[in-house]
Amino acid sequence: MKGLRQAVTTATSLIALLAPVAAFAQQTDPATEDSAAAAPEAPPEDIVVTGIRGALQGAISQKRDADRVQEVLAAEDLGKLPEASIAESLARLPGISTNRDRGNGTQISIRGLGPNLVNTLLNGREIVSAESSRNIRYEQFPAELLNGASIYKSPTAAQVEGAIAGQVDLRTVKPLDYKGRSVSVNVRGIFSTEADRVQDADPFGYVASISYVGRISDTLGFAVGYSGRKQAVATTRTNIFRYAGSFTDFDGDGLGQNGLPITPDSPNNQGDGIPFGFEALARGGNDERHGAVGVLQWRPSSAFELNADFFYSRVSFDETQRGFRVENLPFGNVLSDPVVTNGYVTGITTTNAGTDFGQVVRGVNESFFFKDNLYAGGLNGRYEAGGWEVLGDVGYSTTDRRQQFLTLRTEPFGVTPTTRFQSFRGRAPIMTIDTDLTNPSLYRIADFQIPENGGGAPLINDELWSASFDVKRELGGFFKNIQFGGRYTDRSKDYTQRTQFGFIDPAQRVPVPADLLNPDFQFGGEYGSLPGALSIDIPAAFERFFGEVNPTESFFDQRFSWVVGEKTYAGYGQLNLDGELFGIPLLGNAGLRVIRTETISRSTEIDQTQQPDGSVIDVANPIAVRNQFTDWLPNLNLTFQPTDQLQLRLGFSKALSRAPLDDLNAGSGVFTFNGVPQGFGGNPLLEPFRATQYDATVEWYLNRDTAITLAGFYKDLDTFIVQQVTAVTVPDPAGGPALEGTFRQPVNGQGGSIKGFELSAQTVFSFLPSPFDGLGVFANYSYTDSSISVTENDNAIGSIPLPGLSKHVANLVAYYSKAGLEARVGYRYRSSYATELGDTDRILFTAPEGVLDMQISYEFPESTPLAGVQVMFQGNNLTNEPFETYYGDRNLQGRYEKFGTRYLFGIGFKL
Repeated sequence: MKGLRQAVTTATSLIALLAPVAAFAQQTDPATEDSAAAAPEAPPEDIVVTGIRGALQGAISQKRDADRVQEVLAAEDLGKLPEASIAESLARLPGISTNRDRGNGTQISIRGLGPNLVNTLLNGREIVSAESSRNIRYEQFPAELLNGASIYKSPTAAQVEGAIAGQVDLRTVKPLDYKGRSVSVNVRGIFSTEADRVQDADPFGYVASISYVGRISDTLGFAVGYSGRKQAVATTRTNIFRYAGSFTDFDGDGLGQNGLPITPDSPNNQGDGIPFGFEALARGGNDERHGAVGVLQWRPSSAFELNADFFYSRVSFDETQRGFRVENLPFGNVLSDPVVTNGYVTGITTTNAGTDFGQVVRGVNESFFFKDNLYAGGLNGRYEAGGWEVLGDVGYSTTDRRQQFLTLRTEPFGVTPTTRFQSFRGRAPIMTIDTDLTNPSLYRIADFQIPENGGGAPLINDELWSASFDVKRELGGFFKNIQFGGRYTDRSKDYTQRTQFGFIDPAQRVPVPADLLNPDFQFGGEYGSLPGALSIDIPAAFERFFGEVNPTESFFDQRFSWVVGEKTYAGYGQLNLDGELFGIPLLGNAGLRVIRTETISRSTEIDQTQQPDGSVIDVANPIAVRNQFTDWLPNLNLTFQPTDQLQLRLGFSKALSRAPLDDLNAGSGVFTFNGVPQGFGGNPLLEPFRATQYDATVEWYLNRDTAITLAGFYKDLDTFIVQQVTAVTVPDPAGGPALEGTFRQPVNGQGGSIKGFELSAQTVFSFLPSPFDGLGVFANYSYTDSSISVTENDNAIGSIPLPGLSKHVANLVAYYSKAGLEARVGYRYRSSYATELGDTDRILFTAPEGVLDMQISYEFPESTPLAGVQVMFQGNNLTNEPFETYYGDRNLQGRYEKFGTRYLFGIGFKL
């Protein structure tokens, strides 16, 4: 109830603040109102509005004319989207939020539903992903090469299926939309404040782009563009590892985890919770992206058009991570001076008690890289004759990823360190180690890992062919036209897991040679009190101590390697409406889409069984599993227009989102020791997420600059895919009854409802005296709630809220746009949310965060020698907002990470 009251209060305040302003703007600008109501294009004698204001006007116009509930991200010109990441631009829109990976927005959630339920298109075509799932990393798409995006929140039958949360259609430019030649060049320098404190990061970088749009003739146009970016990867973080039962009542209050009594017959008899360990790491390196786009458009007549487009992007991260890691706190140690919060240890001093299973202190030097290449393109045509319109499209996209994570670890030699940690809410924890981690004689190279659970060295390939056709027949009258069509896709994705390990016997360990050492690594800024560590030349040390880096697919890696093929066959029929109902103008559509999906998953089943004599037998069996399902997806979208300014939209639909491709892995591993089998695997028989959806919006368009919208939505999910522990039985090698154990895999779990509302308002204060009449504001707020809860991976603590759902998401953008001067300050807020499953086997939440950005630019007027030249300054994450996670209780901190502030200064020009 408290959250609901907060939501209602915020929404009401927003309306109260902006409605009078909008009404005043309506009264003082009747010409603008009339032009907005009459037609989307301004008369020739009207002033042409450009820049931020022009882009927002374009977005209002497109949203108003849409045939469904949607949001629009419009750019006034190629390369004019304000953020460096398209995900951050999308996150300014109502009901949309983004994560922060290395300080960049990379994936989005829509209406509280995470990336698994968001479908992304490029120029109307589904595209591949270098992630193991279907999720798109939006940093793959340079904002400089995109001309905008549409976010569809209620589907039509003609729309590509696969989006319960919403569908994002990224768009490149259409050359014949330009009246003539357009050349745009932009160069920006980047400075990262956090990189100035991280050893392996260069604080300086750049973003550069060039694009050309032109015509060969009045009927043939083309566009080409290139964008390049190099910026620092620079983050510093601490982690408190997951909590486990200590079987100790540290503070003697008789209460254990969650403040529950410790009794012999209680499940809480594990005592106070204590973390498995803790770490502090600084990550530095380079983030590079290169992208190119090419478009050809031929329109010899109004009845025929042919378009070809090509997109290429290469993203690479190359980074080094240094610091320390402490593990195995719960057992085999001398523990003292505990700080206990609600039955959980948030601070303690630890010394290994001379056991093999007690505390281990390590210095770590880690390298990580991945390189993604994406190629996407297609050809589409349109032909009209005699009231018929025929559209055809073929598309192809492919991507590959090469990735490797390597950790080189040092361990103490001849000493037993004593450590202490104490965590706090909202700031970096205290961490101390009483031995010098920068001493190459005390801390010696012990081992290395390219592990399966730390990213490993997977090879990922994804390929997708698509073909579609659409036919429309004009009918006239209330039933404006009827359309039907079909779509075929053929997708193949493979994932190959590779690992490598090496170990040096303690008796053979030697001091780290001086020629392998960099200057000692020390933490900086807020983390400056943390212990430093050895900084080792990782490639040279690896070659000298272990030889060649050569990860391979091991026997046990086979269960993680898979190939999934997926074919879809879709057909639809849709009736479009344009008329009146009870004297009220009505637009809309009603239709049905039918989709058949066929999948085949290939992998390996691994069985490892301990025999009665203590020996172990390993067996690997290839496996291929087919699955198929058919979905019928009806939908209805109605738009009532009781006045020229007011629109009421109603929507009903059934929708699906297919399971993540890595969840469809047919591979598994069952390990039986001491008569107890434990299994892990994917589930090639997963059904998709399915939902019934209802939408209702009220949209008030006062003039070209001013709009207020209120949208409500309700989604009833039949099922939600979650990780779950189920029963498994295996033969007893001793010949007895079958052995029973556990098997963890993704399953179609129980569904539930998701509901909420979104409020959006924008206006320009054009009634103010000059020069203040260039001021404007864009604001939105969304509230989302869900009855869906999911069970934690190990089924140990019960249920958590729907992963990825933030109840409150808000954005506020204040801007000035006039006479070539543009300034923008934007703030986006996201309340706490549970992490996506798979990040941890215990509850982990992300704390609320608010990110503040700004941008200012000036374009010289046509009357000056510098006509067309623009200078720009931009700041991202101005307050250095931390990324913080916690274990259910805000006092139980998990990660505390800072990315720093990025400043950009640049110049650009267009002709």
